[in-house]
Amino acid sequence: MIGLLLKDFYILKQYLKTMLLMAAFFVLISTGLDNPAEFISGFIVLICVMMTITSFSYDALANWERYALSMPVTRKEIVGSKYLLSLILCLAGAAVSFPVSLAVLKMTGPVEGFGMSEYLYSSVALISMAYLYIAVLLPLIFKFGVEKCRLIMIAVFAAPTAALIALSKAGVSMPSEASLKAFIQLLPALVILLNLVSYFISVRIFSAREI
Repeated sequence: MIGLLLKDFYILKQYLKTMLLMAAFFVLISTGLDNPAEFISGFIVLICVMMTITSFSYDALANWERYALSMPVTRKEIVGSKYLLSLILCLAGAAVSFPVSLAVLKMTGPVEGFGMSEYLYSSVALISMAYLYIAVLLPLIFKFGVEKCRLIMIAVFAAPTAALIALSKAGVSMPSEASLKAFIQLLPALVILLNLVSYFISVRIFSAREI
């Protein structure tokens, strides 16, 4: 498992440089926004999620799965390494975004009504939603491959936003702040459970695939 993770980190090393340059560019842009901390946190976590997807693209280009299965590596370990990679990247994104967000807020000044408590709730929600995205997407990638899932990725990402807009236009009232905070507190446990279910689905799909 460690070897599989190291392989992904070595592959993503060059891609990471490009992402860091992009992140630096958007951090500069965020200084002109009303709430730069929230934007930075969301963008950095999104980059980390996309790095997980990119690892599948590199594997496909190198025909990695066929080679990996010729070694003493099980299909369950290959699947597990991708879920572990996504978790590590999401947590790393959160760890990086925290000091960056604080530095930007120090330059631009505090945001009214957005203190440390609100930032932590926002960060937990962003990480949870990112890992929920992984839970939905990884079984589809293991089933159809990353190239065939490009449009599905966009649809899965856009669906929650479209649903919120539709509910807003339909006049459905949004939950209260207390209800949202209570939901966010439960969200990490729910996402972990969904990822466990997703993992077993992916293992079953990948085990049945002919490589």
